[in-house]
Amino acid sequence: MTTEINHVFKYVNENRGYRASLGVISSALFNKTILAWAAINKDSGEIWVPELTVINKSWPDAQWTPLTQRQASLFDTAYERESLPKKNLMSSI
Repeated sequence: MTTEINHVFKYVNENRGYRASLGVISSALFNKTILAWAAINKDSGEIWVPELTVINKSWPDAQWTPLTQRQASLFDTAYERESLPKKNLMSSI
């Protein structure tokens, strides 16, 4: 995902009116979802998702959807929780 966000930020810097946004690429046919960055034009709503062209080869019905504010907050919370040092449960017995 690091390379993907770099591509999106470069695109945003080179194309006026775009902003970076986190979302998901999902396929109903294959019952798959992945996290993905995109660039969204603030005025037209046009979306550029660098990974979508490649993913569409395997998942032809795949579409990108932006995360809602609530989903983004839940993602942040889960990420922070997973980043904390793990407790050794056996040592507490």
